Amino acid sequence: MTGAPILAVVSPKGGNGKTTVCANLAASMARYSDPVVIDLDVHFGDVEYAFRLDPLYRLDDAVRLMAEGGDEDISHVLTRHPTGVSALCAPSDPVAADRLDADEVNRVVDYFIGLGRPVLLDTAGGISEFTLAAMDRATDYVIVCGTDVPSVQAARKLIDTMSRLGMDLTRIHLVINRSTSRSGLTPEYVEQAVGLRASLAVPEHMSLTAGMNQGCPVTESDPRSAIGQTFDRFVRTLIEVPESDTLAERLRKLLP
Repeated sequence: MTGAPILAVVSPKGGNGKTTVCANLAASMARYSDPVVIDLDVHFGDVEYAFRLDPLYRLDDAVRLMAEGGDEDISHVLTRHPTGVSALCAPSDPVAADRLDADEVNRVVDYFIGLGRPVLLDTAGGISEFTLAAMDRATDYVIVCGTDVPSVQAARKLIDTMSRLGMDLTRIHLVINRSTSRSGLTPEYVEQAVGLRASLAVPEHMSLTAGMNQGCPVTESDPRSAIGQTFDRFVRTLIEVPESDTLAERLRKLLP
């Protein structure tokens, strides 16, 4: 891959832990780069809670500032997180979200893509106008699927639709969330039903739920855990980080 990845994190069915996956990917990616997360679940986005943020500016502010200032720098609308992730959170209420124009939101997204940093576009459950625009701009599609039958069927329908639209299916990364759920389908069954091998299987674990509730992704609080390392390996493939390029290895290179 050339250039920074643009990830559209999507789930055709809500409730699959899409924002949890997105937040953990971003926090893991921040170990190697300076990612931007844009919350395109404009009505009920949870990115600010996933990172315990108190944003001064939000997506609707960015739209307004871009409309007023034309080509002026609007990078200050991003909220910085201690991990190095920068986030543009969703509007504070659905009324403000209703006023958003899709074309104006797309201009904001294009602005941050143009900065050359990795961008993660967290979308709403289902397929909205904002989600389609995110997928149109993405270098990679991260499809988050649960282990229940409705989630699997929805994922299969989405992939079939993408195929009919002529989209590059090789750019899909299937993420099976709650892959070890005792009441769910097996990851092997999900892969067979969807027609793709999983790029990432995220086990069901209380630390992921606790991380979301506390605003502290596991890849921030415990990056060396089994779950943290699972996200780390996936992130490395997305941004093409050599296996030897760990933080410890970087530190050794800096020492005399």
